[in-house]
Amino acid sequence: MNTFPSGFEHAPRSVAELSSLLASVGADLALLKVLPKNANDKNQIYLAADFGVLYDLFDLTLAERGESASETKARSEPGSRISEAVFNSFAWLRRDGTLVPAKRLKAIIYSQYPEARLSGLHTVDNTMPQALSVAYTKLHPEAKRLLVLARLPRGKCIGIVCLDFSPAFELELAALPGFERARACKRLTAEQGNSSKLEARLAAVLGRSVRGCRLDTYGRSLPFSGTQVCGYTLEHELGINPNSDSDGDLYGIELKTHTQIKVTLFTPEPDGGFYAKDFAGFMKKYGYRDSDGDLRLTGIHRAGVTCAKSGLTLQVREFRGEGGERRAYPYDPATPLTAKFDAVDVVLAGPDGEVAASWSLERLMNCWGAKHNEVVYIAASRVRNPDSAEFDAGYEHLVRFETTVIWCRNTTAERLLKAISDGVIFLDPAPKLHATDPSKNKRRAQWRVNDITKAASALYSVVEFRTVAPVAS
Repeated sequence: MNTFPSGFEHAPRSVAELSSLLASVGADLALLKVLPKNANDKNQIYLAADFGVLYDLFDLTLAERGESASETKARSEPGSRISEAVFNSFAWLRRDGTLVPAKRLKAIIYSQYPEARLSGLHTVDNTMPQALSVAYTKLHPEAKRLLVLARLPRGKCIGIVCLDFSPAFELELAALPGFERARACKRLTAEQGNSSKLEARLAAVLGRSVRGCRLDTYGRSLPFSGTQVCGYTLEHELGINPNSDSDGDLYGIELKTHTQIKVTLFTPEPDGGFYAKDFAGFMKKYGYRDSDGDLRLTGIHRAGVTCAKSGLTLQVREFRGEGGERRAYPYDPATPLTAKFDAVDVVLAGPDGEVAASWSLERLMNCWGAKHNEVVYIAASRVRNPDSAEFDAGYEHLVRFETTVIWCRNTTAERLLKAISDGVIFLDPAPKLHATDPSKNKRRAQWRVNDITKAASALYSVVEFRTVAPVAS
C-alpha cells in the first residue's frame, strides 16, 4: 500500500532513517511498539503490563478516573480505582515536519490485569493518525503499523506512526533491545549530547566566586541576597530565566544547588486524612504552641518510627483484599507496583492508628518522575561580599560553586517509595497555624535526605561524581 490515509503517517525504510527522524525533532530515546490489528482509538492501544515503562520516560500527571465526590475520603482509604496518567506535553508529528498537540493523550492504568493502554488520540484540531482509527483497522487488518513514542528533554513526548514498513525494516526492529519493564516494546536511542553541552556550560561557572544576583523577567541582571541566592546566581550565570517553564533546567537536565549535604527533594502537601479535611483541626490536635502562641508541627518523621515530638508515625502502606475486606499492610517493594497502583499511599498515623495526613501515590508521583530523570546536584557556598561598594549596591554575597558535582540519571516511582520505606527519605514538616491571622498560616511538607552524597544511589540507577574542569569565562 502506497497511499497514506492522512498526513500523520511516516514510512522510514530503516532503523537508521527512523533514528535520523528522531534526532531531527530533538528526541534522545524512543519506545517502539508494533501494533496488532485490534489496536485502535476505540479499543485503546495496549502498550505494556507495566505502566512504569511510560512513567520512567515521560512527564505525566496522574489522577483518578471518575473520582468520588469526596476527594479527601477517597484519598484516605485507597480502594479499587482506575488511574489515568495524562501526558503533560504530547504532539503528533506530521510528514511535513509540523507538530500537532493532542487534546489529552493519556495512559489508562488497569491494576487488576495489570496493563496500561493509550487513550485520547485526537489532536486539538480534531485530527488524528488515521492508521490508528477503528475504521482503518477494519479496512486494512493486514497493515503493518509501528507506534513510536519519542522522548524529548523534560519528558515531553512526540508520537510518530509508521505504516507498511518492509520485511527488512521489521527484522531490524526485532533486533533492537527491549525495555526491562516491557520486553515487547523496543528501545531506540538518538544521542543528542545534552550532558556534554551542559558540562561545557558549567565549566565556565564552577570553581569561581561570583556576585549574588538573578535575572528578572526581561533577562536583566539584578543583585539578589535572599535565601535562594545560590540557585538564582547559578541560573543567572547560565542564562536561565527564573520565570520560564523550565526553572533550574538546561538542556532538559535539572540543576539543584545545595549548601549542605542535607537536601530537600520536594515539598508535596498531604492530599488526604485529617490534614486535608481540616487543617486547623489537624494543627490543634497534633501541633504545639510556640512562644508567640502559634501552633506548629515539627520533627523528623521516618517510616516505622514514632516521632517523639508529634506522636505521629510515618507509614508506607499497601492495601490488599482479604476476606472481602481491604486491609492495610506495610509496603512491599518486591511486588510489582502497577498491579497495586490503586492501593498504595503514605500516611502519618496518629497514636490510635487514625490517618492524620496522607499522600496518595498520585500526589507523590506527580512531583517525582521523568522530568527529573537527569539531575545534577551542585554544592555551593556563600560568604559576605568584602567589596563595600558592591555590598551597598545590593550584592551582599559572593557565591562559589564546587567543581565536583553529583550527576544522576534514571529514577523510578519504586525507588522513591522504597527510599521512603527504608528511611532514606524522611518527612521534616514545618506547618504553622497563626494564633490570630489565618493569612499567615503556612503549609509546609519537606521531604529530605540527610546526605545526598550517600542517598543518591538509592534514588537513581546511575550516579557519577564528576569533576568539571573549569575554564576561563
